[in-house]
Amino acid sequence: MILEMKVPSPGESISEVEIANWLVQTGDYVEKDQEIAEVDSDKATLALPAEASGVIELLVEPGTTVAVGQVVAKIDTSAAAPAGGAKPATAPAAPAAAPPACRRR
Repeated sequence: MILEMKVPSPGESISEVEIANWLVQTGDYVEKDQEIAEVDSDKATLALPAEASGVIELLVEPGTTVAVGQVVAKIDTSAAAPAGGAKPATAPAAPAAAPPACRRR
């Protein structure tokens, strides 16, 4: 079954949001309630959780403004989980090592 992921309403007076960042990629296996995107409204940044487990297809590019209720992704809930569960989100790069401290002589 294909589940359409729609943008939920983050608040009463908000009619549109921006997909700030996807935390997954098309083809990734996601678990129910896994955070899949960061969504910006004029009042706050919110996490968008997956409504079901399955393989995700992203329909909107990051930075796109979308209406509340618009379909932004699809999840194929009939897809089997890969061995070891969902693919983890890409880890942030490790910070660069600090340069060695200068020593005065």
